[in-house]
Amino acid sequence: MCTGNIYGTKLECMEILLATNNKNKQKELVDIFFKHSSQHKLQFPNKKIEVIEDKLSIEENAQKKALEYFSEFNKPVISDDSGLFVNSLNGAPGVYSSRFAGEHASDIENNQKLIDLLLNSLERSAIFRTVLCFYDGKKILYTTGELQGEIILSPRGLNGFGYDPIFEVNGKTLAEMTPEEKSEISHRKNASIKMVKLLNEK
Repeated sequence: MCTGNIYGTKLECMEILLATNNKNKQKELVDIFFKHSSQHKLQFPNKKIEVIEDKLSIEENAQKKALEYFSEFNKPVISDDSGLFVNSLNGAPGVYSSRFAGEHASDIENNQKLIDLLLNSLERSAIFRTVLCFYDGKKILYTTGELQGEIILSPRGLNGFGYDPIFEVNGKTLAEMTPEEKSEISHRKNASIKMVKLLNEK
């Protein structure tokens, strides 16, 4: 356990392992928890493990990661899985978002495949969805966050990762936003704040 200090009051806090090797996700989630919770401290694993995300939903993938990380490190874990769900493509790429253009596809390749599929479509609305899964060896908790936007056909912006350059919200892509702007509206923030509240309640 760790200790925190708010307004002169000493508080115990729970150390929780963050089950991801993605540096961008690590920074985003750590920043969100730091701002919104004094009782939970996210930590990075001291060694890298690979979890095969072979389930049919992001919920199942998040759970699989949490269980495997807990089995390896025997610590409370928060895992996440995210997907981009495009309405006119029946929810694709969805659970396959990170490998939409192939098993080892780059962000640029994934983006280009999505653009190609939507070239002749007037309906390009989409939803980013994140599921967080907490597991401490006894209970499993889930929270979900969503962000609605639209896919554009010409990438814009140099920030962010994944589909951020082609996901537009109120005239700006996520890749055009500062980290602070993106964090204010992000699906991960929504899911994380819900998780903080859920952990405080439990």
